Amino acid sequence: MDLTPMERVFLPGFQVMVERLKLLSDRKPNSLPVLKNGMSWWVIESKRYNLSAKTTFRVFEAVIAHSEDQAISHAKVSDARLNAALMNAAIRRGEIEDQFEWQPISRLVEYLSIVQVWNDHQIENLDPVLLGMLQEHDFFLDEFSEDAQSAIGGGIYDYDPGN
Repeated sequence: MDLTPMERVFLPGFQVMVERLKLLSDRKPNSLPVLKNGMSWWVIESKRYNLSAKTTFRVFEAVIAHSEDQAISHAKVSDARLNAALMNAAIRRGEIEDQFEWQPISRLVEYLSIVQVWNDHQIENLDPVLLGMLQEHDFFLDEFSEDAQSAIGGGIYDYDPGN
């Protein structure tokens, strides 16, 4: 089949969009989109310390992985990338001279929970903000397919040790 120049430009993007819609439409009500390569959905709750405000807070992230250890690894890689991006932005803005002056905004204290999830309700019970973010952005399927070591942040909450 011969394609016109316009079809050659737009057809690949259209095919990707159709595949994404198929993944979303094929899923059962309240189930999460099926991931390639046997990956599973995980939600990580971590306790972090804000270095400037001297406060502790909780944050939730969604990652994809084959195992709990890999989920933690993906969260660490994503955190390191975010830290590097923030440092580079501070250097570009002239706030710091180089990486030796960089002070991260926060640091990981500990992981409070690492939960494999299979449906919307499980994520909503952990963090409704995270579920809303995932749903609003088609579960970031494009981002995860390009880089499985991504982490999608959800809600940020005050840390209450009784929680």
